[in-house]
Amino acid sequence: MKKFRFTLRSVQTVRHIRELRAREQFGEALRAEATAQAALTGARDDQTELERLVAEKRAGCFLPAEQVAYIFEIQVQRERVKRAEEDLDRAKKQLEKSRETWIGSRRDVRVIDNLETRARADYRKESDHEEQALLDDRTNATAGRAPLLTP
Repeated sequence: MKKFRFTLRSVQTVRHIRELRAREQFGEALRAEATAQAALTGARDDQTELERLVAEKRAGCFLPAEQVAYIFEIQVQRERVKRAEEDLDRAKKQLEKSRETWIGSRRDVRVIDNLETRARADYRKESDHEEQALLDDRTNATAGRAPLLTP
C-alpha cells in the first residue's frame, strides 16, 4: 500500500502559521492591556496623593500662589488619568479584537486537523482491509490445498 499523504498539508501549514501569529498578537495585546492598567493605577495613585497633599496644605497656612499651582497640577493629573483610561479602553478593544482573531484562526486549524485525522483513519481502515484481504486469500489458498495434503 502507498505511504499516507495528506493533500491539504500546505493549507494546514499556512493555517498553523496564521494561528501562531494570531496567538503572538494576542499576547502582545495582553501585555499592552496590563501596561495600560498599570499606568492608570499609577495615575490614580498620583492624583490621590496630590489631593491629599493639597488638603493638608489647605489646613495650614493659605498661600494663594501655592493653591493656584496645586489647582493647575490637579487639572494636569485629572487629564493624565483621563488619557490613561482612554488608553486602557483602546487596549481592551484591541485585546478583544486579537482574541477573536486568534479564536477564528484556531478554529480553522482544528478543521484541517480534523480532516487529517479522518483521512488517517480512512487510510488505516483501507490498509487493514487490504491486509485482511491478503490474509483471506492466503487462507483460502491454503484451505483449497488442504485435502491434497491429507492422505
